[in-house]
Amino acid sequence: MKRLVADTDVVSYIFKWHTFAPRYVKILEANEVVLPFVTPAETRLWALTAHWGVRKRNLLEGYLSRFAICYPDDELCARWAEVKHESNQKGQPMGSQDAWTVAAALYLDAPLVTNNARHYAFSTSPRLLRSIVHLGRPSRTS
Repeated sequence: MKRLVADTDVVSYIFKWHTFAPRYVKILEANEVVLPFVTPAETRLWALTAHWGVRKRNLLEGYLSRFAICYPDDELCARWAEVKHESNQKGQPMGSQDAWTVAAALYLDAPLVTNNARHYAFSTSPRLLRSIVHLGRPSRTS
């Protein structure tokens, strides 16, 4: 069993059963899937913003409970700062949520499963670029 970090887009595709969902389920199903702590926060925000009812929010909570969560500590915060700094230096400032996702993958030394590989194309980290699992649109890292 391999440890993988799932980006919010992948978690959302599977929950909503998007056309990409079966491809990502195949990758994730036999592995330990870890979510950066921002993913449950983002998905809960979406549910509130979309005025989901109690039943659908409860389904989301049950779905999220299947995953391990990577919570911040000093080392993860240091990785986040490095990621934000590198993206700013490259002139491609990264949003905080994406930076936490990358930081979690680097911190856990785990592949990042995402459909948004272009968000991470700024990186010069060979470890990150080699570890991105991307099945969506073609990109430089797929």
